[in-house]
Amino acid sequence: MADAASEPRRNGRSTDTHQRIHEVALDLFLQRGFSHTTLQDIADELGLTRAALYYHYRSKDDLIASLIQPAKDAVDAFLDHAQRTDPPARELLEGFFDLNYRHRRIFLALVRDPTGLGSVDAEGWVTELAATAQRLLAGDDPTPDGRIRAVVAINGLSRCATVLPDIPHDELRRRSVDLGLQILEDQR
Repeated sequence: MADAASEPRRNGRSTDTHQRIHEVALDLFLQRGFSHTTLQDIADELGLTRAALYYHYRSKDDLIASLIQPAKDAVDAFLDHAQRTDPPARELLEGFFDLNYRHRRIFLALVRDPTGLGSVDAEGWVTELAATAQRLLAGDDPTPDGRIRAVVAINGLSRCATVLPDIPHDELRRRSVDLGLQILEDQR
């Protein structure tokens, strides 16, 4: 997890630098994967020395964690809210889609190279995330078929939000959510 030393400083210049580092790092992680991108690669692309990059992030893991943490926090907040309010399936699927779409670049990088998850305290988080989503969609005591439907609906919707950039957002959201609902409701 990112610590205070790797958090963006609050003056505009440093925040801009952090944003630029994030953009370049994420571009490289998407192209090469987490495991095949070094801090030197990122520094070179930015026109910085590696020492200058280390000023902002102590390690590649700190940098990756700072990229993942906003998405992780958003997912956790969404699931906490959903567990308290028990929204209808459509609202839940729309929320999942919106989260995945908003954070699609980091999620796509993680799909392509899951080693990035090792940079955050993710052991158990992904499993708990899946279990919570499954419980919200399939209920507390679901049948095996209900569990499978929940997993297929969530995973399919997540992938649609991240890997289909050629379909306009509104159409992709509507179709993904509608198909997710069909999967959940088709009990034949």
